[in-house]
Amino acid sequence: MRRLAASLVAALTLCLAAPAAAQACNGWTEQDMQTQLMCITCRVPIDQSESPFANHVRDFVHQKCRAGWTSSRVKNTLVARFGEEILAAPPKHGFTLLAWLVPGAVLLAGVGVAVTLARRWSRSRRGPPGPSAGDGESDLDDDMTARIDADLARFE
Repeated sequence: MRRLAASLVAALTLCLAAPAAAQACNGWTEQDMQTQLMCITCRVPIDQSESPFANHVRDFVHQKCRAGWTSSRVKNTLVARFGEEILAAPPKHGFTLLAWLVPGAVLLAGVGVAVTLARRWSRSRRGPPGPSAGDGESDLDDDMTARIDADLARFE
């Protein structure tokens, strides 16, 4: 009976320690790191790949997590070894900063064009402005009024 109780205590201790060990990677988790890295052979995130390369990277991340490395140190080491294509997202500096800025700029430009076109369209649907109601005077000069009256008289 004592052996069974000791085994249960040991198993419970291991179960409770496992989540703590997953969090003990100097502020990062292996799972999070695996979603931020790409398999350079099959072009999917490391956590979704079953390639030998992905297995090698997962082992590397696990070893460095246990060694207490920071996430940036792990990433920098992998980038130095395999290039920036191992990163799931392009870095936010240098030329690759454009990958982050261009979509936002295109979106803003599209909104600007849409607003401009909507304003023009709504103005064209209103029709020409009518005579001002405040002073009672017409915008037409006397010659134009006479020609309009003559044209209307022909149709009567």
